[in-house]
Amino acid sequence: MNPGRALRRLTAFVVHNWPLKLAAIVLASLLYAGLVASQDSNTIPGPITVLVQNQPDGTVVTNQLKDVEQIRYLATAGAAAPRPGDFRATVDLTNVRPDGEPVNVPVRVIASDPAITIIDVTPRTVQVILEKSVEKPVPVRIAPGAAPAGIDVGEAVYDPKVVTITGAASAVMRVVAVLVSVPLDPRGIDVDREIEARPIDVTGTAVTGVDVEPRTVHVQIPLLTNKESRALPVNPVVSGAPAPGFRVAAIAVTPISVTVEGDADQLAALVQIDTAPVSISGATANVAETVTLALPSGITATGSGAVTVRVQVVAVTETRTYSAGLRLDGRDPALEYGLSVDRVLLTLFGPVAELDKLSAAPLFIGLNVAGLEPGTHEVTVVPVLPAGVTPAQIAPGLVTVTITRPAASADPANPTSAPSTTGGPLPSASP
Repeated sequence: MNPGRALRRLTAFVVHNWPLKLAAIVLASLLYAGLVASQDSNTIPGPITVLVQNQPDGTVVTNQLKDVEQIRYLATAGAAAPRPGDFRATVDLTNVRPDGEPVNVPVRVIASDPAITIIDVTPRTVQVILEKSVEKPVPVRIAPGAAPAGIDVGEAVYDPKVVTITGAASAVMRVVAVLVSVPLDPRGIDVDREIEARPIDVTGTAVTGVDVEPRTVHVQIPLLTNKESRALPVNPVVSGAPAPGFRVAAIAVTPISVTVEGDADQLAALVQIDTAPVSISGATANVAETVTLALPSGITATGSGAVTVRVQVVAVTETRTYSAGLRLDGRDPALEYGLSVDRVLLTLFGPVAELDKLSAAPLFIGLNVAGLEPGTHEVTVVPVLPAGVTPAQIAPGLVTVTITRPAASADPANPTSAPSTTGGPLPSASP
C-alpha cells in the first residue's frame, strides 16, 4: 500500500467526528475526577509487624523482619480513619530456600475493611534469612561466684548434666556448652534453686537465637562455716522382690565406704550413706548396677559420688519325695518281663520352680533293658531330671527284672501261663 495514502486514511479516521470523540474524553475525565473526589487518599504510618506465612517445616527465620513503615490507601470519603491494627502484613516463604542466604520477599498487606484499597506499601519487600533448624546435646558448666569471707564452698551438685540446644544450624554449631552462673549468698546460706542456663561458644561468649531445653538447671552448693570431712559406710538400698521361686542370697557394694564433707554438726549426726534404690523386681539372675549416693542436703562426696551395688539372686531350693512309676525302655517284643516292684520313691533336691513342674504331671522313670537276655537282672534306676535338680535318694536303687521266653508249645486258645508284668506306666502318687 502507498505510505502516503495510508497516512491520509489514518488522519481522516482521527479527525472524523472529532467533536464527539473530544466530548467522550471530557466525560471520562469528569467521571474519574468524580470517583477520586468520592474517596480519600491517605497515608497511615507504621510500625506494622510483618508476619510469616508458609514457613517450611524444620526451618527457622534467623533475622528480625523489618516492619511496614507506611501504607497508602483509598477509602470512602467520610469513613472513619483506620488504625495500624486494621491492616495485616505478611510475607510468603513457600519459595524461600533454607540456605542462610538473605532473600528479598514481597510484602502483602490487606485491610480488615474491604472498602479500603491498598495503593502502596513501604517497604515493598523485606529481607528474610531462612535456615534449617537442628539440635544437639551440650554439657552444663557451673560457675559459682566468689566465696564469702570465712566460708568454704562445697562441691556443686546439679541436674541435668546435659541439655539440648535447638535453633538455626549456624548458631547451634557455635554452642559448646551452657553456662550456669551461681551467685553465692554472703550470709553463707546454701544454694538450692533453679538457675537459667546460658549458651556459650568456645570463647565463652553468649550465643543468641537458640533455645535451651530445659531452660534451667537445679543447682545445690553447700556453704560451710565449719567444714569437715569424714569416711562413712555405704548402705546399699534395694527395692522390689525377685520373681517367685527366687530369693536374695547376698548384697554387696563397691566401695564399702566413701568420704563425705560438710558442716561438722551435720556430719556428726550421720552413721551411714544410703545409695539410690536398686530395683530387683522380678529378677531371676544376679543384678549389678552403678548408682549415685543419696546424700543429705549440704553433704557432698569427695569422689565421683557413684557406687556399684551387686545383688545375688538365687533359686529357692527344697527337698521333696515323689512316687514314680517304672517304664521299660528298649524291651524286646518277643520276651516277657517281670519287675520286683512297680514303682520307686524318688527324693529330689532343687529349685522350687522346677520341683513344682515335676509335681504337675505323673512321674515315670525308665529302666533300660535293651539287649538283656532271658534271666534275672539287677537294673539301676537312673532318673532323667531337669537342670538344677539332683536325686537325694532312690528307694529301691536297683530293680530286679526277670526275663523269660514264652514256651513254643503254648496253646494260644488256652494259655498255660499268666501274662508277665510289663512294667508299663502307672499313675504317681502326690509328693
